[in-house]
Amino acid sequence: YTQDDVAAGAIYDLGVYVAMRNPKSLRDVRGQTVIHKFLKQQYPNFQPGKILDMGCTVGANTLPYVDAYPNAEVYGIDLAPAILRYSHARAESLGKRVHFSQQNAEKTNFPDESFDLVVSHILLHEIPVPAIRNVFRESYRLLAPGGIMIHQDARLFRHLDLYTAFIYDEETTNNNEPFWSAMRDLDLVAVAREAGFSRDSLINTLLEQSNGMQSFIIVGSK
Repeated sequence: YTQDDVAAGAIYDLGVYVAMRNPKSLRDVRGQTVIHKFLKQQYPNFQPGKILDMGCTVGANTLPYVDAYPNAEVYGIDLAPAILRYSHARAESLGKRVHFSQQNAEKTNFPDESFDLVVSHILLHEIPVPAIRNVFRESYRLLAPGGIMIHQDARLFRHLDLYTAFIYDEETTNNNEPFWSAMRDLDLVAVAREAGFSRDSLINTLLEQSNGMQSFIIVGSK
C-alpha cells in the first residue's frame, strides 16, 4: 500500500457487501432509516442548510442526505485518508456532492454553530467512552440554534433479551469489537445532558430498518 492508496476503502466497501450478502445494495439503510423513519416524520418542515456526518467511512449513509435535502451542503469526516479518497470517488461516481475531510469527530476545525444537522451511523460503538463524551460535546458545539443531533447505532443491552445480549457481548472479546459492550451499557441521555443538551430536547428510541433489523438513535436539539 502507498500513502495515497484507496485500497482500504475498496476493501472495506466490498467486505461489507460480502458480510451482508447483498451485493446489489448501496448499504445506505441506516441513513435512509434516520431520514425517512424519523426526521421526515418528526420534523417534516426541517430544512437544514448544512449537514455533518461524523465517522462517515465510505459515505454509504452520508449520501441519502444529499437526496433528502437537495439544498443542503453535506459534509463527511473520518480519520482514515484512504477511506476518504475512496468515499469521494464513490460519491462522485454516483453523482452526489459531499465535502469529505480527514478530521477527528472529537475535535473538528469547523466553527461554532456551523451545522443544522449533525449525525453519525454506527460510530459510537467503535470508540471508547471518553471519545463518545467528546463527540457529544463537539456535536453540541457545532449545532446552530434550532439544530438537531442524531447518533444512530446498534441496540443497547437494555433493548435485548439475555441470550442476545450474551451473544453480542461476545463480540467484544472474540470479534475485534473492544468498545461494543461499554457503549451498550452507557447512559447516552446522561452523556447528552453533560454535553449541554436539555432533558426536554432529548429523544432515545428504536427504529425499524427496511432490512428487518432495529437500530437505536439518541436525538438532541439545541
